[in-house]
Amino acid sequence: MRSSNSSWRRSWAAALAVGITVALGACGGGGSTEAAAPTPAVPTQPAPVLLANVLPVTVDAGPPDSGYNVNRLYTDVTLCRPGDATQCQTIKHVLVDTGSTGLRVLASALGPGLNLSPINGSSGLPLLNCAQFVDNTFTWGPVVTADVVLGGKTARNVPMQLAGSPVFDPLSGACSSGTEMNTAATLGANGILGLGLFKEDCGTGCAAVTGNGFYYTCADAGCSTTAPIRASLPQQVKQPVALFDTDNNGLVMNLPAVSPGGAASVAGSMIFGIATQSNNQLGTESVLATDSLGYITTVLSGRNLGTSFIDTGSNALFFDSAGLALCGTQASGFYCPSASQALVATNVGVNGARVTVPYAVDNAVKLFASYPNAVLPGLAGPMGDARTFDWGLPFFYGRRVFMGIQGQPSSLGAGPLYAF
Repeated sequence: MRSSNSSWRRSWAAALAVGITVALGACGGGGSTEAAAPTPAVPTQPAPVLLANVLPVTVDAGPPDSGYNVNRLYTDVTLCRPGDATQCQTIKHVLVDTGSTGLRVLASALGPGLNLSPINGSSGLPLLNCAQFVDNTFTWGPVVTADVVLGGKTARNVPMQLAGSPVFDPLSGACSSGTEMNTAATLGANGILGLGLFKEDCGTGCAAVTGNGFYYTCADAGCSTTAPIRASLPQQVKQPVALFDTDNNGLVMNLPAVSPGGAASVAGSMIFGIATQSNNQLGTESVLATDSLGYITTVLSGRNLGTSFIDTGSNALFFDSAGLALCGTQASGFYCPSASQALVATNVGVNGARVTVPYAVDNAVKLFASYPNAVLPGLAGPMGDARTFDWGLPFFYGRRVFMGIQGQPSSLGAGPLYAF
């Protein structure tokens, strides 16, 4: 999901266009935002022991009462008060988004006992963050700090956004219009884990420019109005993996292949670090360096799409094609070819590396008719930008994808980079 002013975003709950809602059972786990499931009557096999740098991920229907979510990659995130491992809460169904930077958790998902300390601006009043996305949605809320636990790894004192906090209702800038994602129903998740290629959600621009579009502060003690403000790099919302003590130069995404008809759910893993342990070494994958903005070029039907990217947070492949029929109102924003289309494109890095990528586009209305399947590998739609191919979550099915973080060295080179 690329945001409109730095990183990316695309189509959160597009499957809701078919008018289907899902009543979901509760998911287990104490200390979570979702109720515990009953203990199975039949003994199950013990769960496999995971290494500390491995985080389980799942594509499923999403949190309860959030509608019919498809191609959404979720994980659990544990938040602790900085330096206090006794004051923690696990948030379930947080969306994994490699197309944006920073952790954004719904204020409504936090229990009353976890009070996270706010970061203040230069005026001494709370620092507020706006994340505006290209589909005219946004998250808005104060920047707070937390120790963030992902699997067996901890990032300490992480600036993150507390989205949808009712205390900070005055919306500013790009977050003053559009749809605010402040509930699980509007977001399709309890938060966003932005694990993109960059360390901060804005960078040096927000540290130097007051009207940067990302950062604001309360203009008075009651926060009845807000004003734009600069935010230093240490204050900005951060990519948590880059703050790990080790295994901090990137990540590897592993999702299984899925049959064309889809599946109710699939389980995979995210491995932290690149070439730091035995489980994150490069195999036969090719390394594609990106430009300074995180883009590669996709060559599609003789066209060079120079602002293309790879993104778990997009729930389909998004690209413009005159040869693919659009769906009607039943699945607005997606393609509906009369038969499955087997297509091919080539991704090119700024280092000259080229990888040919076969992919399929299926009829979205027929895919949504497979409800409650949440895994739909053939889902695709128009991008609305002839320069861009958004390789969303279907790209990841059956692939091992490396993502190197900006400026972090590895045997593949310093990020930002992809390898697959």
